[in-house]
Order: sequence, then structure tokens, then C-alpha cells
Amino acid sequence: MTEKRFYYVVFVGKVPKIYESWIACSEQVTRFSGAVFKKYPSLEEANNAWTVYVEAHSKVQLLSPQVAQLPTDYPPLLVPVQANMDDQTPSMLPKHCVYIPMLLLGAIIGIVILLVIMYIFF
Repeated sequence: MTEKRFYYVVFVGKVPKIYESWIACSEQVTRFSGAVFKKYPSLEEANNAWTVYVEAHSKVQLLSPQVAQLPTDYPPLLVPVQANMDDQTPSMLPKHCVYIPMLLLGAIIGIVILLVIMYIFF
């Protein structure tokens, strides 16, 4: 008996694209807040859904309908395409940069407390 094959489209996730297995898809959506994905029974349906999503969320407007036509000799769309992910883009600052201002504030408070203690007792 032949196993039914599904295709998974990750619309919003770590790497949005079409995946051929649930394991690969789940790695892209697990622990990703706001992930959006869907399973399709055929590659054609997955490609259609992905194309509609990318066109709906693209910032670039096509000027000519001829530009929208892909050549027929292209392979199926199984490569990552960056959609409009502005709301999912993390901060450009590394997480450890938050600790530097906290460390400086702590040092200033410590010095002020030390000066007050020295003023009171000496």
C-alpha cells in the first residue's frame, strides 16, 4: 500500500516555504509565536496557496500581468521566499545588550550608597 504524501506550507515561521515532511515543517513552527501553516494533499495546491499568500503580502506591485507568469520549465516552488515578515522581525540588538545599562545603573547606585555610608560614618 502506498503512503499518502502531504505538503506543508509555512506561511509565517522561522523559514517560510513549502516543506515535504511534517518533521521539517514542525521545526519551523515550534516555539514560533504566531506561526501560520497548513497541510495540502498535492504539491500543486501547496504551490497555489503559497503563490496567493506571497502575492497578497508582497510590498511590490507588479506593473504588468506578463511579469506574473512564470516560465513553465521552472521547478516547483520549493525554495524559501521572504514574505512580508515585518511584524515577526526580532530586534537587531543582541539580548546581552540589555544587561549593559542595567550594570551601569547598578554601579551608579552602589557608588551613591557607598558615598552616603562614608558621609554618615566618617
